[in-house]
Amino acid sequence: MGRVRTVTTTRLPRPLEPREITALRASALAMGRPDVWAAMSFLRETGLRIAEACAITTGEASTWPVPPRWCRTPGCRRHARAALRVIGKGDRERVIVLSPEALRSADVLLGVTANGRMFPWTDRGARFLFSQVGDAAGVDVWPHRFRHTLASELIESGVAIEIVADMLGHSTTEITRLYWIASERSKVAALSRRHRWLRRH
Repeated sequence: MGRVRTVTTTRLPRPLEPREITALRASALAMGRPDVWAAMSFLRETGLRIAEACAITTGEASTWPVPPRWCRTPGCRRHARAALRVIGKGDRERVIVLSPEALRSADVLLGVTANGRMFPWTDRGARFLFSQVGDAAGVDVWPHRFRHTLASELIESGVAIEIVADMLGHSTTEITRLYWIASERSKVAALSRRHRWLRRH
């Protein structure tokens, strides 16, 4: 009998766990860096690559609606949806709908930036600050982990792989499928569905 050998050519995504996200938020706020937490939150909400986020201008971001928490009047124009057009890897264009949390994060960042860009740091500067906050929180973190987190959350909440691929700007669904492969929760849910089916039959 021969032994089965598994060859992995691609490393699986490493999304952040809820406890890690909580620790990062607490760490950033304790360090007096709400702007760093806002950047982390924006990346998690949008799934943007750090270079894509760093390219957003203050002019563009200032046209987005005011975060909903500042306007509770029903029908207020500030509740209008905001969308961001991104030209990503391979010159592929995609549209990202900004959640209320993304808008709140953008609002915080616009309050501290002074370089004409919504993110007040370079790609390298953001990585350094994320690393500092991560070290204080005991979490291994880099910007792309927030993209992994959004993708995994979408997959685990039942969103079709094709839609997730479109939202992230993946060239093929095979790339997106890695998030399902990496998801233990999706597999537990699949086994639970099988168990319920077996009990019925």
